[in-house]
Amino acid sequence: MRRAAPIWTLFCALAILIAQAAPSRAEMFGPIAGNVYGSGQDALVLVLHGDHSSGYITDFALDVAKNNPQATVIHMARPGYSLRGGQHSKGSNNGRRDHHTKRNNMLLAEGIAAAKQQFPNRKLIAFGHSGGGNQIGVVVGRNPGLIDTAIMMSTPFDVGRWRSYRGQSWGKSESPVKFLPKVPRSTRLIAATGDGDSNTVPSLARSYVKKAQSLGLNATFIEIPNANHGFKTLHQPALVLVTQEIRQ
Repeated sequence: MRRAAPIWTLFCALAILIAQAAPSRAEMFGPIAGNVYGSGQDALVLVLHGDHSSGYITDFALDVAKNNPQATVIHMARPGYSLRGGQHSKGSNNGRRDHHTKRNNMLLAEGIAAAKQQFPNRKLIAFGHSGGGNQIGVVVGRNPGLIDTAIMMSTPFDVGRWRSYRGQSWGKSESPVKFLPKVPRSTRLIAATGDGDSNTVPSLARSYVKKAQSLGLNATFIEIPNANHGFKTLHQPALVLVTQEIRQ
Protein backbone atom coordinates (compact mmCIF):
# COMPACT_ATOMS: atom_id res chain seq x y z
CA MET A 1 0.00 0.00 0.00
CA ARG A 2 2.87 2.36 0.75
CA ARG A 3 4.12 1.95 -2.82
CA ALA A 4 0.78 3.18 -4.19
CA ALA A 5 1.23 6.65 -2.75
CA PRO A 6 3.78 7.86 -5.33
CA ILE A 7 1.61 6.51 -8.14
CA TRP A 8 -1.43 8.32 -6.75
CA THR A 9 0.62 11.50 -6.39
CA LEU A 10 1.80 11.19 -9.98
CA PHE A 11 -1.79 10.65 -11.15
CA CYS A 12 -3.00 13.75 -9.31
CA ALA A 13 -0.14 15.83 -10.71
CA LEU A 14 -0.94 14.61 -14.22
CA ALA A 15 -4.62 15.46 -13.75
CA ILE A 16 -3.68 18.99 -12.66
CA LEU A 17 -1.42 19.46 -15.68
CA ILE A 18 -4.17 18.25 -18.03
CA ALA A 19 -6.65 20.63 -16.42
CA GLN A 20 -4.20 23.51 -16.79
CA ALA A 21 -3.52 22.65 -20.42
CA ALA A 22 -7.18 22.53 -21.45
CA PRO A 23 -8.87 25.76 -22.48
CA SER A 24 -11.41 26.92 -19.96
CA ARG A 25 -13.85 27.40 -22.82
CA ALA A 26 -14.11 27.86 -26.57
CA GLU A 27 -16.17 30.85 -27.66
CA MET A 28 -17.08 33.05 -30.60
CA PHE A 29 -16.31 36.73 -30.20
CA GLY A 30 -18.53 38.13 -32.89
CA PRO A 31 -17.02 36.70 -36.10
CA ILE A 32 -13.79 35.51 -34.42
CA ALA A 33 -13.24 32.14 -32.76
CA GLY A 34 -11.19 31.96 -29.60
CA ASN A 35 -10.04 29.68 -26.79
CA VAL A 36 -10.12 31.38 -23.38
CA TYR A 37 -7.53 30.62 -20.69
CA GLY A 38 -7.71 31.95 -17.16
CA SER A 39 -9.99 34.57 -15.67
CA GLY A 40 -7.68 37.27 -14.33
CA GLN A 41 -9.09 40.74 -13.79
CA ASP A 42 -6.06 42.94 -14.53
CA ALA A 43 -5.44 42.33 -18.22
CA LEU A 44 -7.01 40.83 -21.32
CA VAL A 45 -4.34 39.35 -23.58
CA LEU A 46 -5.20 38.41 -27.17
CA VAL A 47 -2.79 36.06 -28.96
CA LEU A 48 -2.81 35.97 -32.76
CA HIS A 49 -0.91 33.56 -34.98
CA GLY A 50 0.90 34.11 -38.27
CA ASP A 51 -0.11 33.24 -41.82
CA HIS A 52 0.96 29.58 -41.80
CA SER A 53 -1.52 28.18 -39.25
CA SER A 54 -3.17 28.84 -35.89
CA GLY A 55 -2.06 25.85 -33.84
CA TYR A 56 1.64 26.52 -33.37
CA ILE A 57 1.00 29.41 -30.97
CA THR A 58 -1.35 27.52 -28.63
CA ASP A 59 1.42 26.58 -26.18
CA PHE A 60 2.44 30.21 -25.99
CA ALA A 61 -1.08 31.32 -25.04
CA LEU A 62 -1.10 28.62 -22.36
CA ASP A 63 2.25 29.79 -21.00
CA VAL A 64 1.06 33.40 -20.83
CA ALA A 65 -1.98 32.29 -18.81
CA LYS A 66 -0.03 29.98 -16.50
CA ASN A 67 2.59 32.62 -15.76
CA ASN A 68 0.06 35.43 -15.30
CA PRO A 69 -2.99 34.36 -13.28
CA GLN A 70 -4.01 38.02 -13.09
CA ALA A 71 -4.78 37.96 -16.82
CA THR A 72 -7.46 36.50 -19.07
CA VAL A 73 -5.87 35.14 -22.25
CA ILE A 74 -7.64 34.45 -25.55
CA HIS A 75 -5.99 32.55 -28.39
CA MET A 76 -7.85 33.90 -31.41
CA ALA A 77 -8.11 32.40 -34.87
CA ARG A 78 -7.56 35.11 -37.45
CA PRO A 79 -10.23 35.60 -40.15
CA GLY A 80 -10.46 32.52 -42.37
CA TYR A 81 -8.59 30.27 -39.94
CA SER A 82 -9.73 27.56 -37.51
CA LEU A 83 -8.62 26.51 -34.04
CA ARG A 84 -7.69 22.94 -33.14
CA GLY A 85 -11.12 22.33 -31.68
CA GLY A 86 -12.72 23.09 -35.05
CA GLN A 87 -14.04 26.60 -34.31
CA HIS A 88 -13.74 28.73 -37.44
CA SER A 89 -13.45 32.49 -37.78
CA LYS A 90 -15.37 34.25 -40.53
CA GLY A 91 -13.52 35.70 -43.49
CA SER A 92 -11.10 34.14 -45.96
CA ASN A 93 -7.39 33.46 -45.69
CA ASN A 94 -7.24 33.24 -49.50
CA GLY A 95 -4.96 30.22 -49.40
CA ARG A 96 -2.77 32.10 -46.91
CA ARG A 97 -1.90 34.73 -49.50
CA ASP A 98 -2.70 38.46 -49.70
CA HIS A 99 -5.30 38.20 -46.94
CA HIS A 100 -4.46 41.10 -44.61
CA THR A 101 -7.38 42.80 -46.32
CA LYS A 102 -9.69 45.58 -45.19
CA ARG A 103 -12.56 43.13 -44.70
CA ASN A 104 -10.47 40.72 -42.65
CA ASN A 105 -9.00 43.53 -40.57
CA MET A 106 -12.48 44.86 -39.86
CA LEU A 107 -13.65 41.37 -38.85
CA LEU A 108 -10.71 41.11 -36.47
CA ALA A 109 -11.49 44.52 -34.97
CA GLU A 110 -15.09 43.39 -34.47
CA GLY A 111 -13.88 40.28 -32.66
CA ILE A 112 -11.52 42.28 -30.45
CA ALA A 113 -14.31 44.71 -29.57
CA ALA A 114 -16.58 41.78 -28.65
CA ALA A 115 -13.89 40.30 -26.40
CA LYS A 116 -13.32 43.67 -24.75
CA GLN A 117 -17.05 44.01 -24.09
CA GLN A 118 -17.21 40.52 -22.57
CA PHE A 119 -14.13 41.09 -20.39
CA PRO A 120 -14.34 44.79 -19.48
CA ASN A 121 -12.20 46.93 -17.19
CA ARG A 122 -8.97 45.18 -18.15
CA LYS A 123 -5.87 46.47 -19.89
CA LEU A 124 -6.11 45.09 -23.43
CA ILE A 125 -2.84 43.72 -24.77
CA ALA A 126 -2.82 42.34 -28.29
CA PHE A 127 0.10 40.11 -29.27
CA GLY A 128 0.57 39.02 -32.86
CA HIS A 129 3.26 37.04 -34.65
CA SER A 130 3.99 37.76 -38.32
CA GLY A 131 0.66 38.29 -40.16
CA GLY A 132 -1.15 38.45 -36.82
CA GLY A 133 1.02 41.39 -35.84
CA ASN A 134 0.35 43.05 -39.17
CA GLN A 135 -3.41 42.90 -38.67
CA ILE A 136 -3.10 44.22 -35.13
CA GLY A 137 -1.02 47.09 -36.48
CA VAL A 138 -3.85 48.07 -38.80
CA VAL A 139 -6.52 47.74 -36.10
CA VAL A 140 -4.75 50.11 -33.68
CA GLY A 141 -5.01 52.82 -36.34
CA ARG A 142 -8.41 52.06 -37.83
CA ASN A 143 -9.99 51.60 -34.39
CA PRO A 144 -8.25 54.12 -32.12
CA GLY A 145 -8.36 53.29 -28.42
CA LEU A 146 -9.55 49.71 -28.86
CA ILE A 147 -6.14 48.26 -27.95
CA ASP A 148 -3.98 49.59 -25.11
CA THR A 149 -0.74 47.81 -25.99
CA ALA A 150 0.13 46.21 -29.33
CA ILE A 151 3.05 43.78 -29.38
CA MET A 152 3.86 43.01 -33.00
CA MET A 153 6.53 40.39 -33.48
CA SER A 154 8.18 39.48 -36.80
CA THR A 155 5.73 41.78 -38.56
CA PRO A 156 5.95 43.23 -42.12
CA PHE A 157 4.43 46.65 -41.25
CA ASP A 158 4.85 47.83 -44.87
CA VAL A 159 3.32 45.09 -47.03
CA GLY A 160 4.42 46.59 -50.35
CA ARG A 161 8.04 46.82 -49.26
CA TRP A 162 7.95 43.38 -47.65
CA ARG A 163 6.50 41.68 -50.69
CA SER A 164 9.03 43.38 -52.94
CA TYR A 165 11.67 41.51 -50.94
CA ARG A 166 9.70 38.29 -51.32
CA GLY A 167 9.15 38.71 -55.07
CA GLN A 168 5.34 38.58 -55.03
CA SER A 169 2.91 41.49 -54.80
CA TRP A 170 0.02 41.52 -52.28
CA GLY A 171 -2.14 44.31 -53.66
CA LYS A 172 -5.17 43.77 -51.41
CA SER A 173 -3.43 43.71 -48.03
CA GLU A 174 -3.23 46.73 -45.73
CA SER A 175 -0.10 48.08 -44.07
CA PRO A 176 0.14 49.26 -40.44
CA VAL A 177 2.58 52.02 -41.41
CA LYS A 178 -0.19 53.77 -43.36
CA PHE A 179 -2.45 53.85 -40.27
CA LEU A 180 0.10 55.37 -37.90
CA PRO A 181 -1.32 58.92 -38.17
CA LYS A 182 -4.57 57.63 -36.64
CA VAL A 183 -2.99 55.79 -33.67
CA PRO A 184 -3.63 57.61 -30.38
CA ARG A 185 -0.65 58.61 -28.25
CA SER A 186 -2.07 56.61 -25.37
CA THR A 187 -1.51 53.35 -27.26
CA ARG A 188 1.79 51.58 -26.64
CA LEU A 189 3.42 50.08 -29.74
CA ILE A 190 6.12 47.41 -29.45
CA ALA A 191 7.75 46.08 -32.62
CA ALA A 192 10.11 43.14 -32.06
CA THR A 193 12.03 41.14 -34.66
CA GLY A 194 14.73 38.49 -34.47
CA ASP A 195 18.18 39.59 -35.60
CA GLY A 196 18.30 36.58 -37.93
CA ASP A 197 14.85 37.02 -39.48
CA SER A 198 15.24 36.78 -43.26
CA ASN A 199 11.47 36.97 -43.89
CA THR A 200 10.26 40.08 -42.09
CA VAL A 201 13.71 41.62 -41.83
CA PRO A 202 14.44 43.88 -38.81
CA SER A 203 14.64 47.02 -40.96
CA LEU A 204 10.87 46.81 -41.54
CA ALA A 205 10.11 47.11 -37.83
CA ARG A 206 12.84 49.68 -37.33
CA SER A 207 11.38 51.93 -40.03
CA TYR A 208 7.87 51.56 -38.62
CA VAL A 209 8.97 52.60 -35.15
CA LYS A 210 11.03 55.50 -36.49
CA LYS A 211 7.97 56.89 -38.27
CA ALA A 212 5.76 56.28 -35.21
CA GLN A 213 8.18 58.17 -32.99
CA SER A 214 8.32 61.04 -35.48
CA LEU A 215 4.55 61.35 -34.98
CA GLY A 216 4.99 61.50 -31.21
CA LEU A 217 3.72 57.98 -30.57
CA ASN A 218 4.82 55.67 -27.76
CA ALA A 219 6.71 53.17 -29.92
CA THR A 220 9.64 50.87 -29.18
CA PHE A 221 11.76 48.66 -31.43
CA ILE A 222 13.38 45.53 -30.00
CA GLU A 223 15.83 43.39 -31.93
CA ILE A 224 15.85 39.90 -30.43
CA PRO A 225 19.28 38.23 -30.44
CA ASN A 226 19.76 34.70 -31.79
CA ALA A 227 16.23 34.54 -33.20
CA ASN A 228 14.74 34.13 -36.66
CA HIS A 229 11.18 34.17 -38.01
CA GLY A 230 10.29 30.79 -36.52
CA PHE A 231 8.29 31.09 -33.31
CA LYS A 232 10.35 28.47 -31.48
CA THR A 233 13.16 31.01 -31.32
CA LEU A 234 10.76 33.75 -30.22
CA HIS A 235 8.59 31.97 -27.65
CA GLN A 236 10.58 32.89 -24.54
CA PRO A 237 11.35 36.52 -25.50
CA ALA A 238 7.68 36.96 -26.42
CA LEU A 239 6.60 35.58 -23.05
CA VAL A 240 8.88 38.04 -21.29
CA LEU A 241 7.51 40.99 -23.29
CA VAL A 242 3.87 40.08 -22.71
CA THR A 243 4.45 39.42 -19.00
CA GLN A 244 6.16 42.79 -18.58
CA GLU A 245 3.20 44.57 -20.15
CA ILE A 246 0.68 42.67 -18.01
CA ARG A 247 2.52 43.62 -14.83
CA GLN A 248 3.08 47.28 -15.62
